[in-house]
Amino acid sequence: MENESQNEQNKSVIKIDDTVNELFLQDEVRVKTPVVMSFVPSFFTTASLPFKNVHKQVFTRKGANGLSLTLTSPINVPFGKYGRLLLSILTTHAVISKEKAVPVYIEYATLGDLLKEMRLPKQRGKDIREQLECYSNASFAFTQEIKELKAGYLFKDMYDEGSYPKNDVEVKKRTTGNIRFTEGVQYLEINDKSGTNKVGSFKIILSGEFAAFCQAHAVPINYEVYKNISSASGKDLYAWLVYKNNGMSDPVFIPRHKLVEQFMPMENGSSEQESVYFNRILDELKEIKEKYYPEVKFSIDKTGAGITLYKSQTPILPKNEERYALITSDL
Repeated sequence: MENESQNEQNKSVIKIDDTVNELFLQDEVRVKTPVVMSFVPSFFTTASLPFKNVHKQVFTRKGANGLSLTLTSPINVPFGKYGRLLLSILTTHAVISKEKAVPVYIEYATLGDLLKEMRLPKQRGKDIREQLECYSNASFAFTQEIKELKAGYLFKDMYDEGSYPKNDVEVKKRTTGNIRFTEGVQYLEINDKSGTNKVGSFKIILSGEFAAFCQAHAVPINYEVYKNISSASGKDLYAWLVYKNNGMSDPVFIPRHKLVEQFMPMENGSSEQESVYFNRILDELKEIKEKYYPEVKFSIDKTGAGITLYKSQTPILPKNEERYALITSDL
């Protein structure tokens, strides 16, 4: 029986080989933490879900670089740490799908099978089922506005002949999109009069536009680390650090107000409140470096003006993406 159990576990998760595992053997937490890859949409590292249940059908969050996110759900928008974990699982299924830019079908015989893939105890079943309900028929809209100075002659086709501006002009590019998470969710609930209904036969159809979005814009993360970070804001910071590391070469300074705006947004907050939130973010960053991502390099400005990120080793190496992923034995 023990061998059968071990074989079944090996079918559920493909782990990184030993050479990559060496990147993680830098502290006690890493030694004990299996290295399992999943994905999150890169967009959600800039503007993400609400931290807690806001009991709303519409939620808007501003992010960095002129981005804003609007979540819409006829029931309740997804939220919190379990909403983030489920989003990572859905994104991973989209990314590893052999067919691209088409709906992705996911099936679980029982809620326990979904929890097993998420590496969560059965006591979290109610939380995950709640988040799945939130994602059912939900969508997200994004808007990005970028202002740049460009030479006027580049836009001469938009003017009468010879009348285009001879100097630089301010150009604002506005991009929008609206994407459904799923096309449909179905499951059975069995009432056998025992007082505890059984739930199973889950069928989830990810929308083609969500699958295409994830396939084009996803960040590989260490799922076990992501899961073990207890706070929703900590999960966001970890995914953001990985995302920034994948694309940067030179050091990048992030001002204090930008960090607060992105990770702990305030409504008409005071400078004192901004300082409190900034210190909370710094505490989260220090804990991530100490416990979960020791390779990450950043420095804190002595005046409290912000932080500087430096190129670091990434916990998931893109060249190995096809060799390990969070998958079910049905795929």
